[in-house]
Amino acid sequence: MHRIVRYRAGSFETLDIPVVEEQSLTIFVNGRERVTMLCTPVKVDCMVLGFLSFEGIIQGLDEIKMLDVFPEEGVADVRLTKAFTPPRRRIFTSGCTGGITFGMPMEGFKAFPEEATLHPEQAFDLMRQLYAEARLYRESRGIHAAALSDGKKLLLVAEDVGRHNALDKIHGEALLRGIATAGHILLSTGRISSEMLRKGAHMRTPFVISRTSPTSLAIQAAKRFGITVIGYVRGEGFNVYSHPERLLPQRVEAAGLPRS
Repeated sequence: MHRIVRYRAGSFETLDIPVVEEQSLTIFVNGRERVTMLCTPVKVDCMVLGFLSFEGIIQGLDEIKMLDVFPEEGVADVRLTKAFTPPRRRIFTSGCTGGITFGMPMEGFKAFPEEATLHPEQAFDLMRQLYAEARLYRESRGIHAAALSDGKKLLLVAEDVGRHNALDKIHGEALLRGIATAGHILLSTGRISSEMLRKGAHMRTPFVISRTSPTSLAIQAAKRFGITVIGYVRGEGFNVYSHPERLLPQRVEAAGLPRS
């Protein structure tokens, strides 16, 4: 809790409120420092696994020999069952906590089949579920939430000061719990950038839904990968930026909408 002074209706008051916790975390892989990121110290082990998987450092849990997280020191120590040659190139992403990636491959992902469908009302229901489950957001605001859904309920929920970190936690927890992400729906409260879309493609989620907007590069990638991107899910409406033909009950042929 933090003590603040609040001004409202012409007067001041002093009160204690919860504030989002932020911590620096350094990840070591096979004894070598790989990256330092800012994060919310919740589900840190999931975030580390998700980050390593997204970056192609590991292909599965069987490549993890040891994973120790030391919250007080802000260190995660990962030992792999294989040798690891770190890439030299680092890319600073558009993440809200200065995210870093070591490679931004936008090729090699298989296109999604058109069979995956979604009723428009599901988008509103799932976003309401996400906010209902976002405990840290309700307490302090200033934090992002993400979720994996089967279209009816939320399977996994994660929160972090960084929207990329929240997706890393979702992917990492899915690996730990043996939950397949392919064919499911990815939800986020944050902006969908190209690297966020790439993570959705990596997880094989044909729908990426957010309460805010995607970037132009994210839309281009979504059209190429066959991912339906839905943004600005607010009130009674939303925007569909790519592949609207998946939305039921009115398919693209009947609505006269462009297929991508």
